[in-house]
Amino acid sequence: MGAAAKGRRLDNVRSGGIALCAITLVLAASGCGGGGTSCPGNGRTQPVQRPVPRGTRYLTDVTITSTTCTDRVEFSFEHGVPGYRIAYTGAALAQSEDASGRHIPVAGRAFLVVHLADAATARSSSSGISRTYSGPRRLPAPNAKYVREVVKTGEFEAVVTWAIGLDERRPFTVSRSRSSLAVDIG
Repeated sequence: MGAAAKGRRLDNVRSGGIALCAITLVLAASGCGGGGTSCPGNGRTQPVQRPVPRGTRYLTDVTITSTTCTDRVEFSFEHGVPGYRIAYTGAALAQSEDASGRHIPVAGRAFLVVHLADAATARSSSSGISRTYSGPRRLPAPNAKYVREVVKTGEFEAVVTWAIGLDERRPFTVSRSRSSLAVDIG
């Protein structure tokens, strides 16, 4: 093979290599080639907590939403966000009602438990009890990626507890605003 032929062959190899690299970068950026959208694994699996502030916070709503990469469980409150501890626990503890220990089934294979301290779902006064949260104790999550269901497993001595049943143990992040606490999973 002459010098001119070797040069053309080397140019073809370089061009092919550059094209292959370009295609690989485009596929990686678009999330293709790896089974779908590429989602960063942000978050942690260790417990997260916040000290209990003064005064009772009243739960008003619990919602489950899903995005491309995460599922969000959001707790909304009157008078600010209470103290909290959010941690993975074993199935037996996650599926036990506060105080009584009664078994409460929660769908899933991993359980992220949310303890809301100095919190309540109803306000009591001399004229009676006024519910601030009148939603269900069990919220199915048919459109979520990772969350199977969210279940209220207790309300005892100013601690409201919810168990988030997941398909498997996943990283999570916690954020809060003046009136809500959000747990993003995925």
